[in-house]
Amino acid sequence: MSVFEDVTRALARQLNPRGDLTPLDSLIDFKRFHLFCLVLRKRKSTLFWGARYVQTDHTLLDVLEPGSSPSDPTDSGNFSFKNMLDLQVNGDVEVPKMMKVKGTAGLSQSSKLDVQTLSVAPSSLENLKKERKLSADHSFLKEMRELKKNLYVVTEVVEAKQKVTLEQTVNANAIFSLPSFAPLGLQGSMKDNKAVTIPKGCVLAYRVKQLKVDGEDKWDVPHIFTDSMQTFGPSEKPGEGKLIPKGFQTLKKEVQRETQEVEKLSPVGRSSLLTSLSHLLGKKKELQDLEQKLEGALEEGQEVTLEALPKDVLLSKDAMDAILYFLGALTELSEEQLMILVKSLENKVLPVQLKLVESILEQNFLQDKEGVFPLRPDLLSSLGEEELILTEALVGLSGLEVQRSGPKYTWDPDTRHNLCALYAGLSLLHLLSRDS
Repeated sequence: MSVFEDVTRALARQLNPRGDLTPLDSLIDFKRFHLFCLVLRKRKSTLFWGARYVQTDHTLLDVLEPGSSPSDPTDSGNFSFKNMLDLQVNGDVEVPKMMKVKGTAGLSQSSKLDVQTLSVAPSSLENLKKERKLSADHSFLKEMRELKKNLYVVTEVVEAKQKVTLEQTVNANAIFSLPSFAPLGLQGSMKDNKAVTIPKGCVLAYRVKQLKVDGEDKWDVPHIFTDSMQTFGPSEKPGEGKLIPKGFQTLKKEVQRETQEVEKLSPVGRSSLLTSLSHLLGKKKELQDLEQKLEGALEEGQEVTLEALPKDVLLSKDAMDAILYFLGALTELSEEQLMILVKSLENKVLPVQLKLVESILEQNFLQDKEGVFPLRPDLLSSLGEEELILTEALVGLSGLEVQRSGPKYTWDPDTRHNLCALYAGLSLLHLLSRDS
């Protein structure tokens, strides 16, 4: 993960840990996520681990008929963050809950980051809607209507108040490892030195609302939008389109729907897909590249060949959609978690890990307070020492601390999105490994 992505994700967690503030993943795109920019949601985005959006190079103002400019954005506050990435450790200490650093290590950033939040006032949108209609002949709108795409308007941004260079430096002698992981080969050097210069006015995180088009030239940006709402679709009837309760059962049904598409592959196809993913686990950048390649190919109607997939095994559009869904989940996990998943595959411990994460989410999904909860003893009783270490580390790197004594675990609501992604990733890998 880049320094910029590290910073924007940390910033979003600090400002809005359980909300819908989306961190920007690419510095090069910051000018395309300013207020009023129109964006598209990624093909298989899900709110369970954070929807992601892609730029369109158009703004709402571009597709409206000429007229008055909107009023100035509302300044919602200024914040300063110092040493957001700082970490200085000496000796043999735990950083964070499930990781140890031996030697001397330092992660630092060179200066503080000052940010401000700007938003489009609802009254400004209302006045704009009254004064300026959509330009019905705009080529971009015509294309989006024909493709039945949903468009979203950036209505709030967090941006840098001044130019700043952030450095992330790690002592070359530092070695990180997960407890007792040396025999498993899951350790590595933290030798790294990264820097990024963030320009003044750079968007770091943003919020969106859906654009709703009625007829040829009428438009609206509703305060609440739902998964069933369509930008160019018919207006919802009273009582329809209510917000879906985002409980664990909703996530479970969503994951089951996607796994069913993968399950339709032949045994050879599933085995080949598992081989392809196994080669990429632990290589987060390559997973992200595959996600981008697959999404682009689906948009353009092209076929995609996975590394280990025989040429005579064809993937349906629905199967590729499902693979894209799970790639989105896997890329939310840390590289260390992806490495642990490789070991978990080898040790055939995925079924237990899946049951563990499912049980914890089922019990606490809507729990908004931290707390210590008892763990069903049978969830860990079948594991040997090595499998226990793998499982503790996998969930621990999601921010969930499991203690064997009791047994019990510490729930933190801020870990929910990462555990949702882990649940989806485990579900796919468990399905693919059942035949092996």
